[in-house]
Amino acid sequence: KSRGIAHLASDVKTALKELSTQGKRLGGVHAASGTLGAGAGGSIRLALLGIVFRSAGLPESWAAARFVLFLKSHGLYEKVRKEVEKAGRKLEKELHDLYVSPVLAKALLKADPDFAENEAKVKTLLKEQFPRKDDVTDEEMVHAIHEALDVEGKLPLTLLVLDEVQQWIGDDPARSSQVNNLAECLAKRFGARLLLVATGQTALSGTPVLQKIQDRFQVKIELSDADVETVIRKIVLAKKPDKADAVE
Repeated sequence: KSRGIAHLASDVKTALKELSTQGKRLGGVHAASGTLGAGAGGSIRLALLGIVFRSAGLPESWAAARFVLFLKSHGLYEKVRKEVEKAGRKLEKELHDLYVSPVLAKALLKADPDFAENEAKVKTLLKEQFPRKDDVTDEEMVHAIHEALDVEGKLPLTLLVLDEVQQWIGDDPARSSQVNNLAECLAKRFGARLLLVATGQTALSGTPVLQKIQDRFQVKIELSDADVETVIRKIVLAKKPDKADAVE
């Protein structure tokens, strides 16, 4: 584990031990990370949900993830998956064609004959119940995070890292506002259960646009070239010492 590789101060070790203890009591610990740039058009909420969904082993798209969550909540997921595989296909591939896949429609009918009258009706219901969206509300986002991550009704202690946020914002005040609103929503709805970390190549004080979200990200960590060197030599290479020559 990375905790055993990194050189940690005693207070950090104590805090991580406490994190593990609280995780056992509150539903475990979970981590999700990714960039906003690859996500869901212009919707920061859908982009974030794509990261969360992927970390939970779900499809990144809203419609497909909601469908998989539906299958799991009704005890149908494994049945549908096995039927799809019997047809020589992969469920992940068929989910890309959620509304038109005949293999998926047949598998769902086999798993739950009461879902619809026939395959054509299955496809219609899938499109109606699990529509594609250009954006979602804060309420829908929060509900989806709970559905994706909850363990027996408990949300695990979750670390959510958004990488290259500064690059995503650029010089766009509207995007800066979106990040600010997103962080505020997550803090209000999840409290200490979810820690949001945003990374960038520039300090928050580096540009006027970034300065607008300083109050939302009050814990600031700035890394120097020496810190990067330490990470590479003492942590990354420590994981696979035999690769040191190739890296050099």
